[in-house]
Amino acid sequence: MSEKILVIGGTGMLGKPVANQLKKAGFPVRLFARKISSDLEKEGFEVVKGDLFNTSELEAAMQGCSGVHINLSDSNQHAAVKQIVESARETGIGTLSYITGASTAEENRWFQPTNDKFLAEQEIIRSGIPYLIFRPSWFFESLELMVRRGKAMMIGKLPTPFRWVAAEDYGRMVAAAYQKPDARNHIFYVFGPEPFRMRELLVRHVHAVHPEIKKVTDIPLWMMKLIGILSGRKETREAASLFAYFEKATELGDAAFTNELLGKPEITFERWLETRK
Repeated sequence: MSEKILVIGGTGMLGKPVANQLKKAGFPVRLFARKISSDLEKEGFEVVKGDLFNTSELEAAMQGCSGVHINLSDSNQHAAVKQIVESARETGIGTLSYITGASTAEENRWFQPTNDKFLAEQEIIRSGIPYLIFRPSWFFESLELMVRRGKAMMIGKLPTPFRWVAAEDYGRMVAAAYQKPDARNHIFYVFGPEPFRMRELLVRHVHAVHPEIKKVTDIPLWMMKLIGILSGRKETREAASLFAYFEKATELGDAAFTNELLGKPEITFERWLETRK
């Protein structure tokens, strides 16, 4: 039997597909999260509730695992990853894997969330623990985040096409990397099979999945920033900041090595959309 993998943040939009694909590949999977559901055990997962900043809880969750996959949504990822690395050393973890993004690079550290992910990557690389770092493009699944309370909103213009990828494909690639010893100590760029502009995909997604919504509302960046300031809502300010960032930052890197070693993503947008109707 394959050695057990701990998935931190394994119940979320991007963590769960990784957990599913690891299990499908034959790995026993333990999920570690702040909130868990009893349904996860029915799906064949071992589940542990805990706080990753609680050292005893984190190290207890790592016991008996050979690898740890890190999927975080918190803003301070550097501090979280530093905690995970320290606990991984204490418990003898053999492999660390981590997801950041295709724009994570020295030249984009002016944006605080990217700087945080960059520093977290460096923490893992310098740890001495074999690593797998994944830098994917935008995920199809994130389109649903732009639909709220019966409305679909496009923030800014984002004119640059991105090679969108399905979370299932990404999860399969993580599982493949764990199965290949020669995948250790590499950064993997994960790009989908086709480039698309965001608004095009959002319109098609809304038409297929939310036919009751008749149009996608375009909100200029300046207006979103103003709404964030006047409302005092942190979520709104962060969304405006993120979309402003992606009007400047694009995909970096080359996915050729990733595709050759792990198999290229094959799920097209049309195929993904069929599963959502």
